[in-house]
Amino acid sequence: MLDKVKINVRSGDGGGGAVTFHREKFVPRGGPDGGDGGNGGDVSVQADPNLSHLSNFRYQKKFVAEDGGRGQGNNRTGKSGAELILKVPIGTVVIYKDMFDSFSITDLDKPYMRVVVATGGRGGRGNARFVSSVNQVPRLAQKGESGEEKELTLEMRLIAEAGIIGYPNVGKSSLLTAASAAQPKIADYPFTTLEPMLGLVDIGKTSFVLAEIPGLIAGAHQGKGLGHDFLRHILRTRVIVHLVDGLSASPVEDMIAVNNELFLFDQDLVKRPQIVAVNKIDQLEVKERISELKALFRAAGITVSFVSAATGEGVQELMSKVAVVLEEAPVPSVVPETAALPIIRPQTNPREVEVSRVGDIYFVTGHDLERLVSGSDIANPEVRRQLGTILTRGRLRAKLERLGVCPGDRVRVGAFEWTW
Repeated sequence: MLDKVKINVRSGDGGGGAVTFHREKFVPRGGPDGGDGGNGGDVSVQADPNLSHLSNFRYQKKFVAEDGGRGQGNNRTGKSGAELILKVPIGTVVIYKDMFDSFSITDLDKPYMRVVVATGGRGGRGNARFVSSVNQVPRLAQKGESGEEKELTLEMRLIAEAGIIGYPNVGKSSLLTAASAAQPKIADYPFTTLEPMLGLVDIGKTSFVLAEIPGLIAGAHQGKGLGHDFLRHILRTRVIVHLVDGLSASPVEDMIAVNNELFLFDQDLVKRPQIVAVNKIDQLEVKERISELKALFRAAGITVSFVSAATGEGVQELMSKVAVVLEEAPVPSVVPETAALPIIRPQTNPREVEVSRVGDIYFVTGHDLERLVSGSDIANPEVRRQLGTILTRGRLRAKLERLGVCPGDRVRVGAFEWTW
């Protein structure tokens, strides 16, 4: 089962604004009518209850949303790009970097829950938006904004209230079969279970989802054995059923070793309610040492249950105990506490401009202004004149003069340069 992938997504670019003029018989002064460009499509990730794995992302790793359409004459806005929705199983955690290079984490733990991971670029303004009293025939148009490109990590974590853990071959698959209608593969070699299994347990009028977490070994927190591939699936469980092999020479040490791997992977896991059960009491060797095993676990401060996953003995009582503990067990959060706190960041004004001087050239930077220059035909003398008019008035002129600009100095915005 593919349960963790890295993919690249890119939202659509905004369409450029149009430079057009109204042409109609008997209408001699139609004027500029270039429409705005359409917005680029967003990229979203949505939880789909019909999916159970991330295999759709096994081969395709790059996903691109549709670009916005270019503006057209007669003040027609370009078509907005279609949103690209990537569907994932419920329980998928989406991790990506935001525009401030901070990690954003979203837990899609509800059906059809959706998060926008890349916002489409805004469409550029057409020349009809630049009409003014001093420029009644604008030949300027704004370029559309570029879309966002991000690398996402999609990590699937099973939705289960309780999870069965333990060393390989302690009988986890058999216990899941005895407690529910699940039919996992069962064999006597290590790592029989290569993917977590879910089963629905009915106890009286209540029910809960039980997951079998494949065998953990020493070093699992470092990725050894099945390691990280399955440790992450227990992060969402509210109660842990720790199954121990009654035939083991050191059952308490086995339990401590597995708990140590949980602690090293995520310290919060050892704080979860944990019910310890010794399996294989159907075998005479285990049945004869029940008193001894009770004493061993009591010395470790643990009241232990005894079951036979093979015959079903004690399984109903164990599941009833799990149901009681689940009633008061808190719901764990897979999102770090720090990620849930709001972070106040300064908002940049796209219309704001900054002026700096390097040598004998004055550089003007500003989001909207640079889009205007890049979206216009700066080789056209009339366009250059109109841009010069915009760039030598108001607050921008005051900023340049404060910096010491004089007639004859060069001023540059993007690829456009003119003499003051």
